[in-house]
Amino acid sequence: MVILLVLVGASLLSLIRGTEPTAVQRGVSRAVSATAYPFLSAKNRVYDTASRAYRFVTDFEAMQKENRDLAAEVAHLKSSVARDAMLENENARLRRMVGFTRKRPQLTLEPVSVLECYKGTIRIDRGAINGVRTSMAVVTDEGVVGVVTEVLDFTSTVATLHNIADCNMGAMVERNRLRAYDGIVRSGGSDLNRGSICTMEYIDMKEDVRVGDVVVTSPESLFPAGYLIGRVSAVHNGGGSLWKSVEITPAVNPYKLDEVFLVRRDVEDPTYLTGSRSDFLAETAALQAASGQAVAHGGETPDTRTLQERFAP
Repeated sequence: MVILLVLVGASLLSLIRGTEPTAVQRGVSRAVSATAYPFLSAKNRVYDTASRAYRFVTDFEAMQKENRDLAAEVAHLKSSVARDAMLENENARLRRMVGFTRKRPQLTLEPVSVLECYKGTIRIDRGAINGVRTSMAVVTDEGVVGVVTEVLDFTSTVATLHNIADCNMGAMVERNRLRAYDGIVRSGGSDLNRGSICTMEYIDMKEDVRVGDVVVTSPESLFPAGYLIGRVSAVHNGGGSLWKSVEITPAVNPYKLDEVFLVRRDVEDPTYLTGSRSDFLAETAALQAASGQAVAHGGETPDTRTLQERFAP
């Protein structure tokens, strides 16, 4: 208000004195400029602050969007890498399975998928409508899995050596064809707290069995003879008993299986049925020497007896 009165008074004085308008204009301009300067400075500061705040908000939103885009891209890449690794592992498994079937031409094998594994039993995606029957053998390229114990229309249950009660199989030590008195390997405990969960019991104390021996299926088994069961991990002498027992670590972990083979048909290998020819000749020579008979070292006379006559007890 004071500034306005001053300007009006200066204008009236200029009219009365006849002062040049330019002088009044210059005075008014200076007065207005001096008066408006603080407001202009304040306006500029407010504008600069508002501009910086706006840029900060817009840049922050852009950074957030960029971070979300990068996070989505990283998640997609991780998913792609995991999928590629899974496909690579599956491809390796399938290659092993194909190689295994080629190496076992005497077996008729049907690949099946494992649906679930629970307490030492697995469920496969084949059932009665596919011709599955109880007691059929199930194997992988790594060794014995188990036997079919229950058959439904579309699925079947397989008891493995990790199952405490339902899986027994004929077995022998591969190195010397040693069998237990009852001839079987059975599940020997809980798979949750023991590494060696199978046992072969009732072995004569005089028999030679060692830690690390490979245990395979015997010709009396439901499985193809000579198929890997596991390795001996401990030998127990029985503490004065006539028998000793061994603990066996199975070769196959059922909790890691995605595919298995159902054995539809097998043609037994004569080597596993009767032993190798060299073993037979060595045993014959030992028996002849023990009985005082002369051991022939020349050409061998063909044995025309049947297998049953030659190897009958």
